Amino acid sequence: MDFFSLILLVIVILIVLSIVWSTLKTGISPMMSSSKACKTMLAEIDTYEKGPLIDLGSGWGTLVIAVAQKHPNQQVIGYELSWFPWLVSKILKHSLRLDNLTLFRKDFKNADLSTASTLVCYLFPEGMVALQEKLVDEVFNKVTIVSNTFALPLCQPTRVIRLRDFYQTPIYVYHWQPK
Repeated sequence: MDFFSLILLVIVILIVLSIVWSTLKTGISPMMSSSKACKTMLAEIDTYEKGPLIDLGSGWGTLVIAVAQKHPNQQVIGYELSWFPWLVSKILKHSLRLDNLTLFRKDFKNADLSTASTLVCYLFPEGMVALQEKLVDEVFNKVTIVSNTFALPLCQPTRVIRLRDFYQTPIYVYHWQPK
């Protein structure tokens, strides 16, 4: 094995280990929303609301970049823990010159969501529980939540859209209001 092949192998191993580590830490691997899900979720975002649009698990950047491109005058924020998908998103952000997009390598559970107008996510059941707890404890304004596949456990969605795909994937839309 030559030196270049060895370096390439080490890089691939580090990338795989980082994704495995973040999967073990968060409970789910970075998953891309399908193009149908992205299109449907984008249609549910209301740009008349003030405050940033936040992707709670921006993964490889497919949804958060589409949001930033569709809403160039709105601040868009993405949170992702896994460093390689986050890095891919950062590279795409810079190559597409999306100045309205800020990407953090951070857990949304440690982020300030209090000024958000819209939250988009493709999490997992435990992540939705954590989101609901964070909403109850920290978010005191109206916020639209658009979730791919997973529902908030104790909230009734405003509507559920079933995609015309093999799984009939649900997209949950909520209009959160503090009590």
